[in-house]
Amino acid sequence: MPLEKDTLLNSRYRIQDTLGKGGMGAVYVALDESLGVHVALKENLLEDDNAIQQFRREATILAGLRHPNLPRVTDHFVIEGQGQYLVMDFIEGEDMKTRLQRVGALPEKELLLIGIAISDALNYLHTLTPPVLHRDIKPGNIRITSRGEVYLVDFGLAKQVESGQATATGARGLTPGYSPPEQYGTARTDARSDIYALGATLYTALAGFPPEDGLAVAINQTKLTPIRQRNPKTSQQAAIVIEKALEVNSEDRYQSGNDFKEKLLEASETITRQVAAGDVTVTPPPEDATVVASTLRSGASQDSEPSIHPPQQPDTKKPKTWLWGVGVVAVLVIVGLAVGIPRLSNKQPSTTPIADAVSTATQAQADTPTIEPTEDNSVQPADPTEEVLDPTATQESAATAIPAPTSVGGGGMLAFASDRDGEVQIYLMDMVTQEVTQLTTIGGGACQPTWSPDGMRLAFTAPCSDNQRSYDGSTLFIINIDGSGTAPLTFSPIGDYDPAWSQVGNQIAFTTLRDLNRPQIWILDMDSNELTNISDNAGSGVSDFHPSWSPDGQSIVFSSIRGVTNSPNVWVMDTNGENLIELSFSNNRTNLDPDWASGGNIVLYTQFGAQGGGVPAITGMVWRDGNPRAEDEFHVSDLTYTMREPAVSPDGFWVAFSGGPGAAQSDLYFMRINGSEVTQLTDTESQEFDPAWRPIP
Repeated sequence: MPLEKDTLLNSRYRIQDTLGKGGMGAVYVALDESLGVHVALKENLLEDDNAIQQFRREATILAGLRHPNLPRVTDHFVIEGQGQYLVMDFIEGEDMKTRLQRVGALPEKELLLIGIAISDALNYLHTLTPPVLHRDIKPGNIRITSRGEVYLVDFGLAKQVESGQATATGARGLTPGYSPPEQYGTARTDARSDIYALGATLYTALAGFPPEDGLAVAINQTKLTPIRQRNPKTSQQAAIVIEKALEVNSEDRYQSGNDFKEKLLEASETITRQVAAGDVTVTPPPEDATVVASTLRSGASQDSEPSIHPPQQPDTKKPKTWLWGVGVVAVLVIVGLAVGIPRLSNKQPSTTPIADAVSTATQAQADTPTIEPTEDNSVQPADPTEEVLDPTATQESAATAIPAPTSVGGGGMLAFASDRDGEVQIYLMDMVTQEVTQLTTIGGGACQPTWSPDGMRLAFTAPCSDNQRSYDGSTLFIINIDGSGTAPLTFSPIGDYDPAWSQVGNQIAFTTLRDLNRPQIWILDMDSNELTNISDNAGSGVSDFHPSWSPDGQSIVFSSIRGVTNSPNVWVMDTNGENLIELSFSNNRTNLDPDWASGGNIVLYTQFGAQGGGVPAITGMVWRDGNPRAEDEFHVSDLTYTMREPAVSPDGFWVAFSGGPGAAQSDLYFMRINGSEVTQLTDTESQEFDPAWRPIP
């Protein structure tokens, strides 16, 4: 729980406001009543030894720093049974990320001054005994005060480097676009790693876009776009200086912060004279700009570094910004219109547990179904007289099956994988117009899209040649919905796949083959870049895969091969790997691709016959009172079509899936969650699979 305003800590620091909070703690602005000045106070609530040691290490590193462009730590204390606390300078101002969002690409003069100030701070850090590496330089960690002073903040991932010491992989920060290639694996990081991150930060501020990810460039998946191609107003000298800092081979970068600083000075005689006169300030933020206290980020939630578009972009790099409008228009049109799509079948399924849960009494309201959980956690129909948002509900429009938004929301856009152009890539479909747009162009293919909670980004698996249960040698990537910002999230030469993004937090669960080629489920925390193996307690021979988050973000449902059977069943566990429960009761049948409906008490999955044979059908479990029972497992529909990979819509009333009348067919369809109104979305000769509904932005 965040500390309340006016709380007094250590008989000295009175809490004034909360600046940021997260699972590890929070950051506050407080009044130091002993000195009468405001301070930034950082809190660590984690009790494990690693978190405590890292917090103490951060305090130790910062306490000894004395540089005009670095904050100072003034106090560190522990309150038994409550947490650790770090007190540092209150730096009021605007971070560089906020400035970029406010004004777009920065003027070259201002950019050079920022680079000079931070490279000087890095030279100071790197020449200490022992040297200090920051390891998380990016726009959000550079602050500009109301006097135009520049500060490098957030030393949560900093490290003192002893002679001959390698950096532990688990302690590394990974911000795609800003981290050098060596920071992804087990290679040694050093001062030149910070040089790269500063170069990437300056590139972003000048070009308006982050550079292509260093690892992707290093493995020849892409090339760095020259700054002047994105911002032709940039001087050639400035572009050359910054691009040299972004060399993927650390030997080709500047070898020290002082080297980088000198080259930035040489890029402008005006700047050289200004700095020689002792002035390294930049334009301060306006009084009406959002001005908050600077802090160290660990434990406070922050958004990822954004793509900052400059006012004008050359046509050669023009982003697909029209896609953003498609999503907005889709929601608006769905509210006011019902657009017809030819229906495959009007056949209603036979009575099933879910048909009992979703009463047929609501079918008169079929175009706007609402399902409400009762006190005993079972699913019951909502009051049929309840007001709904669909203005077409009273019209004779039963022949249309477009998902209409309910009081909860749903419909809009679908991401999916397809080989319609020869190689598997990810596409977006507007559910109103049925317009399909290709999103990725990844060499080797891309599949398994999963949406960020705000619906503005996708994580996915690459390479991906076709629809498989596992993807050896694959990596998780991220991309913006406009097609920009493609960057790797994880890197394992063995294979990472099955990404699932929590809809209530910045975490991605995924399957990895890092444990002796045995599928295990890990969680990537996007804020701290920490990786956790939540299958770690499973016995030898156990394979866990296909994770999906519960709506509250507290549990993971997944497929697993355990015990005497070689057929996967559906299980659920807490996000720490505890409280394991088997959900499916189908003996030797194969159960894959589980997806959790938004109500929290229905899980759907693909079920094959014995040993994976037969026609796959979408099966589910109405999970009452946290105790699954065999009689609560049901088939969603009695159609004899191939039906697999269920994806429940954000409001929980619709299910997209892949399949079709033929055993090998793989088009996209959707239906109501009770199995009615099966409707075809695509009709191609290609393979369409991995549907994923976009959350309501």
